[in-house]
Amino acid sequence: MIWILTLAATLYLVGLLHSVFGFYQKRPVFRRLALGMVAGAFVCHTLFLFWIGFTRRHFPITNLPESLCFFAWCISLIFMLASCRYRINALGAFTLPMVSGLTILSQVVWEENHFSPMVLRSGWVYFHAGTAFLAYAAFFLTFLFAVFYLIQEKELKGKNFRFLYFHLPPLQPCDEMSGRFLYIGFAAMSLTIISGAIWAEQAWGRFWNWDPKETASLVTWCIYLFLIHYRLSGRWHAKRAAYVSILGFASILVTFGVNWGLHAFL
Repeated sequence: MIWILTLAATLYLVGLLHSVFGFYQKRPVFRRLALGMVAGAFVCHTLFLFWIGFTRRHFPITNLPESLCFFAWCISLIFMLASCRYRINALGAFTLPMVSGLTILSQVVWEENHFSPMVLRSGWVYFHAGTAFLAYAAFFLTFLFAVFYLIQEKELKGKNFRFLYFHLPPLQPCDEMSGRFLYIGFAAMSLTIISGAIWAEQAWGRFWNWDPKETASLVTWCIYLFLIHYRLSGRWHAKRAAYVSILGFASILVTFGVNWGLHAFL
């Protein structure tokens, strides 16, 4: 059944090509075609995850290949919701490389036989891991729109209007989109930490163990809490908020990669 994931990766790549064409030519028809390709890929991707869960009898995040695959699925989900709601041509050209890359990488390092630890057979894993990966995906879009903002701000400040200036969203929409996905990601991250603490108390007898992944998650949560506080304060400045968003996503990557101690599952 790995062929289903191969088909999903192929459709993601075709969608990426249409997104790039749409980005360069600013033609909505390519964005719609890309969204159709991604929708087909998402269906195949979903079927594959269900098949893994059914055959292996666990939530598909118990090793690195499964986690990469599920992370790609979450970004794809957030991308489709954002594309249907905001219809931004540039979004697919910069989001789908991540989705395609993660999907292909998960195939390259795929493990046919993998034992799931007993601690991951709890019902909490569905909510805890699900909200964690959705938070990562939302924060990826926060990061992306922050980068868009900085590029556009630099173009305007230097009064040197090149290709990207005419193809990326204007400053205000970039800042607004970054803020909206920030709130979504922060809510999901908060639920991740709360559910993780409850699960930890049941599994290990303590709500908090200062495990490396727990600590990294808390640091990440604090960075985004500061960003929300900064955005809501009277001293808010969009350019500085964009830099903090980039720092936050760097912390997300560290959080995702820290897998030792009590979280040594991957």
